[in-house]
Amino acid sequence: MKRKVYIGFSGGVDSSVSAQLLRDKYDVTAVMFRNISNPECSKPIEENAKRVAEYLNIPFKVVDFTQEFNEVVIKPFIKSYQEGKTPNPCVTCNIEFKFNKFAKWCFENGADLIATGHYCQTENGHLYRGKDGQKDQSYFLNGVSSEILSKTLFPVGNLMKKDVRELANEFGLPNSSQRDSQEVCFINTSLDEYLKENITPNAGDIVDIDSKETVGKHIGIHSLTLGQRKGIHIGGTDQPYFVADKDIANNIIYVAKGKYNPALWKDTFLLENFNVIHPDNRGMEGELTGMVRYRSKEVACNVNWEKDTVKFSEKLWTPSIGQSLALYSKNECIGGGVIKDILQ
Repeated sequence: MKRKVYIGFSGGVDSSVSAQLLRDKYDVTAVMFRNISNPECSKPIEENAKRVAEYLNIPFKVVDFTQEFNEVVIKPFIKSYQEGKTPNPCVTCNIEFKFNKFAKWCFENGADLIATGHYCQTENGHLYRGKDGQKDQSYFLNGVSSEILSKTLFPVGNLMKKDVRELANEFGLPNSSQRDSQEVCFINTSLDEYLKENITPNAGDIVDIDSKETVGKHIGIHSLTLGQRKGIHIGGTDQPYFVADKDIANNIIYVAKGKYNPALWKDTFLLENFNVIHPDNRGMEGELTGMVRYRSKEVACNVNWEKDTVKFSEKLWTPSIGQSLALYSKNECIGGGVIKDILQ
């Protein structure tokens, strides 16, 4: 008897090819979770996914997780921006939702294993990069547990994206030419517009971090992110200003003049929600690397496992509180956490 696999199914190329690759070996069911309450947005997506599942001749389920998604992803996302942080909702979604609440629902409702179309690989509860370095998504899964990973399949993780496209054509999938989704799934406008709609403006001062002089005004602590140059609206200077820091308590945004101002480059961070994916990797030393943004430069680092701090071998450009920091040992993602404080 074939084991039952519930695959997180969007109707996109990656999850569709993944489902087809699993069909011969497993009893596959496509499961789409509804995460937004606007039927104008969700209905066409669901209809497309259902059409693809019917073509693949696999059962299709839609589960309404609107309330849960709102609580664990959307509300924390808005709150983080209100507090002047720079969160990554896709990391939160994977850690708190896809590989937590959604996975648990699958196992409670008959699944032996789960699967997704992520470009990463797993073996014995360890997480590894996807073969396609340009599409690798292990960064987003740095907070997932080895227990869940030991019951997870990533069918396209050992493939290049171009090969997945070719397979979609070979399988005759009706969505083979569908574009990849690049935006945050619950935001149907620009990020700026979304934040304006959900956060009440609270204007404050923009202060030069070196001279301590007020050089402008901002419309809200959430409106500018660290490293940002455009949107500061301060002219007449010999060098451009970049956002360097935020004083949340006093509603002040600090800016630094010139890209190579020391205030814009940091190397030591305190993490919260620090996760080590596999217990074997706790306390690991040696050639560790890390990154503070998806597909950013990977830099050698040392981890203080007792204090949950990470120190990089070189300064990084404008890392921000709220960003996710992922740790690697060669090809394995060993874990990570959220930047709680920037120490130096």
